[in-house]
Amino acid sequence: MNQGKITGLTGRGTPVEDPAFIRQTMQDLFQQEMEFSIKVEGTHTLPYTAWLRHLDFRNELIHLKLIRPLPHEMAPGAAFEMLFSLGDQRFVAPSIFQGREDYLLYRFTVPVLLMPSDRRRHKRYPFRPREKAYVIAQDGGVPGHGLSGPLVNLSLGGLAFRVDRVMRLDDHMRVTPGPGFFERGKAFPMLKIRDLPNLPVFDARGVLANAWERDGEVVIGIQFGDLGEAESREILGVLTLRDHLQRASSATATEGSKDPGGRSPSEPKGPAARISPAGSLTPDALRRLGRRSTRLVLAMAPGPEREQIRQALGAAGFLRLDCVDTLDQALADFRTVRTHTHPLLMLDSGLANELALADIRALQKELGETRELPVALVTREEPVPDSEDPLIRPLPWPTGEGLVWLPLLDELVGLD
Repeated sequence: MNQGKITGLTGRGTPVEDPAFIRQTMQDLFQQEMEFSIKVEGTHTLPYTAWLRHLDFRNELIHLKLIRPLPHEMAPGAAFEMLFSLGDQRFVAPSIFQGREDYLLYRFTVPVLLMPSDRRRHKRYPFRPREKAYVIAQDGGVPGHGLSGPLVNLSLGGLAFRVDRVMRLDDHMRVTPGPGFFERGKAFPMLKIRDLPNLPVFDARGVLANAWERDGEVVIGIQFGDLGEAESREILGVLTLRDHLQRASSATATEGSKDPGGRSPSEPKGPAARISPAGSLTPDALRRLGRRSTRLVLAMAPGPEREQIRQALGAAGFLRLDCVDTLDQALADFRTVRTHTHPLLMLDSGLANELALADIRALQKELGETRELPVALVTREEPVPDSEDPLIRPLPWPTGEGLVWLPLLDELVGLD
């Protein structure tokens, strides 16, 4: 294996070189389906968002799924840095690129050390756009600015949210802020979080701690000002509930069965509330985020047709995509893999006889309303048959002109 050359790291603290600890850390990233960043070491290029999809400790390899492809000219042996957080600790870890495994799937070496990057005073709990939690901030009275966007993470000390809109308060005109707008120390005397679990509205104030760009979007971190007793109790209640759910999910994942070389059970998600924040996200942005957070399993016999659909789905933004050969494999997958992301089954209608449909409906009933499983039946029939079942929808076979059924997929996963 090409181990490459690792130069100085940017992190701070004493490096951790214990192989057992490093392997456990990789296991945690894998089992919790944590999203993290990876970039070419020593550069200031935009990092790649990644998920750990496969562990191969025998060959000292990990397989990472990236949100966009690496350059074709990227040669094996290139040095990369992984940046991820576990608990209250952030790490920088060196890894060597080993080659391409599949579409957006690449091989890297298991890090040989972990460098603590910084210590966080409070544990941060991530939030997904589908969870509806939304932030509104105001940097002053009229004529000030209002900012809004979905919550990214939350702690006792502050929050981070993605800035979808900035507008002037005097005339409600939307503005594009300049580079000096997100200056550290900027005060937000009014800060609201809406639709937290068991807490419709949380009011606070804060100051801007940092700002960064992620996949072309701006995310800002805000440190809370002094919270009163009532506010502290409210936010602690939300985070305590979050922590209990995570611990319960981790226990479920540990007790469940796992293929040593493949995927593992992950945490069961909460209620699958469908969102449509009025006027807060553009339709295109909402669809892009929704497709990215949807876990899609394509059940179809191997061959050029499946490959065509797989590539088209990836290009459309469905990045958490797995292919299986049979319906039985797909149903077993949904029974064993408990994930935060919303599931969708795409099935060749040739595999969907009456017995198969009965199995699908039995699984939908088993999963319940909190993990509803929509099914897209790709059919060659002309015209496409109608369906009275809102969770099982026939779709026309794709043509060379593109995926005309993308809007129907969006509807199935609640993005219409």
